[in-house]
Amino acid sequence: MISNDPRVPWLPRASHPADGSTLPLYMVFFFLLGLVGFMIYGLSDGEGALILASIISGVFFACFLILFAIYWIGYLLKGHAIWLAERQAGSDGPSVGQQPEE
Repeated sequence: MISNDPRVPWLPRASHPADGSTLPLYMVFFFLLGLVGFMIYGLSDGEGALILASIISGVFFACFLILFAIYWIGYLLKGHAIWLAERQAGSDGPSVGQQPEE
């Protein structure tokens, strides 16, 4: 439980993935690679080049979508953790459904 005592030091908080710029940077990178693969698909003439370009652009867009989902799930979980900590700090006792500490 979070203490309301101002003399209690806060532990250093580890950086959350939603706070950093690495994950959004990878998202933009894979999105742009997917667009390049899609442009190559539109410019290619041969049958093999069409298949290869469509596979490559599909993989890059799939990577983008996976990273996008991971980022937003992390963002929502971070917001929920902040809300839960504020709720527990605002109440004098344990929140509903928790056993009192002994």
